[in-house]
Amino acid sequence: MITKDQLAAAMLRECDICLHLFSKLPAGAAEYRPSGKQRSTLELLRYLAISGMASMDCMAHADWKRFGDHAASTKEMPFDGFPGAMAKQKAFIEAFFAGISETALETQDAPLPGGGTAPLGVAILNGPFKWLAAYKLQLFLYAKACGATEIGTSNAWRGADMPPKA
Repeated sequence: MITKDQLAAAMLRECDICLHLFSKLPAGAAEYRPSGKQRSTLELLRYLAISGMASMDCMAHADWKRFGDHAASTKEMPFDGFPGAMAKQKAFIEAFFAGISETALETQDAPLPGGGTAPLGVAILNGPFKWLAAYKLQLFLYAKACGATEIGTSNAWRGADMPPKA
């Protein structure tokens, strides 16, 4: 069984990798949009900055209407505001897991966005944790498409540049 500390660490790691990938975005990347109906890089960053904490908050309080307040908090976030917003999300994740028991994660029912419920820990693992990982990879692809050709697998999964080849 995964512990709350392990789940928290995994989520925080995803946030750190997002910050690393943000540092790799080339100039002019903010307005990049793969197609007319997809998010721009800035819109993706705004969503990434709240996706973990907003979902956890909604699940823990059994109220998906709370998501709107989180989304509003980054609606006007500038491109260079992403690191600060991610720091806020990381602090939320740390405080959330520090303030909840293993028992609550195992027994508290959490509403899922598509309907139904799951134990809170399972809901966080299958929702916010996976969403951070998935949108992190979208950010990686946006960075590559915008010209960050030097990044690769190591950047996407470890949040680190590949060591130079000998």
